Amino acid sequence: MRKIKVAFSVGEESGDFLGAQLIKNLKKKYPDISFIGLAGNQMKKEGMNSLFPIEDLSVMGLIDPLINLSKLLKRRKQLIDLIFKEQPDFFIGIDSPSFNSGIAKKIKSKTNIKTIQYVCPQFWAWRKGRAKRFKTYLDHIYSILPFEDELLKKAGMSSNFIGHPLADQFDIEPDKKSAKEKLLLSEDKKYIALLPGSRNSEINNHLKILENVARNYSQSNPNYHFLISLTKESLIKEDRYLNEKNITLMKGNTREVLKACDYGVITSGTATLEAMLSKMPFCTIYKSNSLSNFIITRLLLQLDFISLPNILANKKLIPELRQNKLKTKNIINELNQMINKSNEDLIAEFKNLHRSLLNEDQNKFTNIIDKLI
Repeated sequence: MRKIKVAFSVGEESGDFLGAQLIKNLKKKYPDISFIGLAGNQMKKEGMNSLFPIEDLSVMGLIDPLINLSKLLKRRKQLIDLIFKEQPDFFIGIDSPSFNSGIAKKIKSKTNIKTIQYVCPQFWAWRKGRAKRFKTYLDHIYSILPFEDELLKKAGMSSNFIGHPLADQFDIEPDKKSAKEKLLLSEDKKYIALLPGSRNSEINNHLKILENVARNYSQSNPNYHFLISLTKESLIKEDRYLNEKNITLMKGNTREVLKACDYGVITSGTATLEAMLSKMPFCTIYKSNSLSNFIITRLLLQLDFISLPNILANKKLIPELRQNKLKTKNIINELNQMINKSNEDLIAEFKNLHRSLLNEDQNKFTNIIDKLI
């Protein structure tokens, strides 16, 4: 079997995890396989080097990318130049579809390199009609949400549902006691996870209000302790909360925090899925600048919900507090409602959704590579 070379493009932490899992699967079947391109810390642990730090691509929304457009275009050209020089067999873009689609189009215009998108662009949320154009620059899409595969096939796109890799990282029946022991948490307290997001813009928009929630709530509920969870790369220092009796900052172990906590307030994104897989009752929050919000919600967004559990269930399972509704009193009200009810039905829904995301056939990754070679 000839040696295979794969170029990756990953732009953020959640994609880095997916990339690391994919590299593991590919190395099992193709021991001599090699990788080039962009990688995060988890992919680096699997033996891949990165052309430049993926943090350089960590901008989101509509306005931030425009402000950083020159830098993004420069970085994208660097990656394209590397791919043209190395001539890999495959280009796999992981998530970050706006960044990766431009690379795939450029590759297709000048080479015969096979192009794969891992994590389907959310055409079902923004512009459903663009699915028909995917086949002009993509050879295949790995979809990680069960309803996407059917929609893609209707549009004539080669795709397969491979399960969501996060689903394998959580137990259907969680062991909260063990998870709390792992983080050295007290059995006598209830813990509430506060996740302001991973990007600087998200932290700037959410952290202060979450701190206000924790301080206000702790005054009348001293038995509740708040865990603010951030990435290792966050500039927020642990000593920021040294004088706070009921607030602790934890960096770099978000998944463990979610598994251990009893309730949560989670910024919209992959973390909402991790919270669901942890079987933890929570509410979703999100706030962006006014211009981005107007364009997204009034002109582009075609969904009623922003959190993945609600989208997967196609109904409101968890509350969502967006923009002007994101106030301290509203978050506290949602926390009180969660704490004062059993949540049994919600947890049962979470378990059913968890099962629907599992991949029973790990060969789905490599079978497509075999087909496209």
